[in-house]
Amino acid sequence: MSRLSQFVLGIKTLFRGFGFLLKHPSLWPWVFIPWIIAILLLAFSWGIFVHYYPDFYQFLLAHVGLQVTAPEHGFWATFGYGALWVLRQILKVILFLLGLILLSIVTFAVTLILSAPFCDILAEKTGILAKGQTPIPFEWARFFKSIGRTITVESQKAVLFLIFPIVFLLFNLIPGVGGLIYAMATCLFGMWALGFVAVDYTLGLEIWTFRQRFQLARQSKFALIGFGLPFLIPFAPLLLQAPMVVGGTLLYHELKEPKPSAYS
Repeated sequence: MSRLSQFVLGIKTLFRGFGFLLKHPSLWPWVFIPWIIAILLLAFSWGIFVHYYPDFYQFLLAHVGLQVTAPEHGFWATFGYGALWVLRQILKVILFLLGLILLSIVTFAVTLILSAPFCDILAEKTGILAKGQTPIPFEWARFFKSIGRTITVESQKAVLFLIFPIVFLLFNLIPGVGGLIYAMATCLFGMWALGFVAVDYTLGLEIWTFRQRFQLARQSKFALIGFGLPFLIPFAPLLLQAPMVVGGTLLYHELKEPKPSAYS
């Protein structure tokens, strides 16, 4: 399959997933639970950040020498005071926005871990319905048994998704085009990661190792990038995570190939 065909397949399957979810209301409870987890975590983390940000900002100013004192008499003293005040306001806004972005990334990683057991069930039920089989009754024993394995793998993915954006910050050191390269790399990686997350739940059900999952994600990167287009919409990765698991399950069956070897 060509790169373009993979990309188009990813986009088509994204919309197929939402349509499939609308046709099967039995899947909705397993979407709502991760939604609630994501919204509560985001509200809590943002609330803590907004509450303590003024203290953090004042602490930062005190250590970088940008504290503003009353201006002395004279034009240049007043001008310098005004320029420093404007610089402080710009810095305050930039730091606030960067803080929210980084906090949202961390919140997304934590949400992946906490909501993973419910998304596992969603992927399982979606696969069964897509094959026209009778859904397996929910069992609490089976649910709790899968939690340990699921959280371990999700923690590995969370580390991966946190490391790459941090490494990409180095692109900003390149004069001239560094910022553009950083933005493009971050967007492409974010789209791929969002697609990977959605497909990965089905791989977990088939007991693939993390290495095998990552291998499939590399081989099908253009399909995952197309599927992960919602990454470009603010807060979509957090709020559409569970609905995209449905489409990710369908995409996996489209891409399904012989299981890769863990030692290849």
